[in-house]
Amino acid sequence: MEAARLASMLGWAALVAYALSTILYTTSVFRTAPAIGWAATAFAVLGAVCNFGTLYARSVALHSVPYRDLLGSMKLFGFFLAMLNIVLELRHRDRSLGPFLMPAALVFLIFAVLQTSPVHKDAPELKGPIFALHVTLNMLAYAAFAVACALSMLYLVVGRSLKKRALSGPASRLPSLSYLERANRTSLALGILSLSVGLFLGLFWASRMWKGEHPQWVLDPKIWFALMTLAFYVFVLVRARRGAGPISTARLSIAGFLLVLLSYTAVNVLVSKLHDFTS
Repeated sequence: MEAARLASMLGWAALVAYALSTILYTTSVFRTAPAIGWAATAFAVLGAVCNFGTLYARSVALHSVPYRDLLGSMKLFGFFLAMLNIVLELRHRDRSLGPFLMPAALVFLIFAVLQTSPVHKDAPELKGPIFALHVTLNMLAYAAFAVACALSMLYLVVGRSLKKRALSGPASRLPSLSYLERANRTSLALGILSLSVGLFLGLFWASRMWKGEHPQWVLDPKIWFALMTLAFYVFVLVRARRGAGPISTARLSIAGFLLVLLSYTAVNVLVSKLHDFTS
């Protein structure tokens, strides 16, 4: 149980680091001191490292992927949100997403850490690289769609401020509309690619694992809801690339993330039999 204890300790460390990063990112919106911004980034990196550490320690304890249940997947989702925030910040030298993404990563990690259940040995069928990639890519897709949602919210805020000519103070430090539009399309494309490959691997894995034994797996609501979510995002991206208005694209991106949240919570927990994180 040493690995389980280490996973718990690293989870709490990640939680504290995410909380400090969230506070500092939010403070940097109102104060332009460079030290605050660098400290926010440093705690985000530290939190992501600890988050990865708790996932690894949990995988050692489970002898399987650490995110085959709801709490483990929430830790992975928080990790991806923090990492995407760090990558975008370093790539574009802009901390505007920090006040949006780090609080979201913090919320998911709070639920995962405070409600961590005892570690049990994993079922033999929930092992292997195909299953691991299926879950990992799906969670990466969800995180990318969360980033697209945050970018879309920022786009609407900046656009409204420009119309009112009120882009001053904290609002003046938000990124340009052109950057937000490009970054939103990139996030949507990443999410679509990850979800497409993740779904394909999941279907391939299920067809091999339950061939002839549980043919009803193809009727699982989670699968069809995921396909519907993928189709919706493909529609949004194709529409945007064909010249649709960025405001409508932003609104659809926000609406799409509501589908993601519904799929991730209600469908998994209440409806699906194969994806209820306990099967």
